[in-house]
Amino acid sequence: MFILSNTAFYRDMHTSYDPNQLAGQYFVRAEHFERMKMANANNPVLFFHYAEQEYYHKALAHRYQGIAHAAER
Repeated sequence: MFILSNTAFYRDMHTSYDPNQLAGQYFVRAEHFERMKMANANNPVLFFHYAEQEYYHKALAHRYQGIAHAAER
């Protein structure tokens, strides 16, 4: 089987620049960091580290969601 890895026809799902897909990916990452934050509630250093990561990824998700909504108009 011949794989066209270096052509314009090849699409990697991790390098898509669709704002809806990026928003979804960042929402999933934010949920992951929220779970990690709650799992480390007894460790203040890790709790605030994961809280910061959750905030960052949630902000990016909302940014891409806004870009997607603006592009629909």
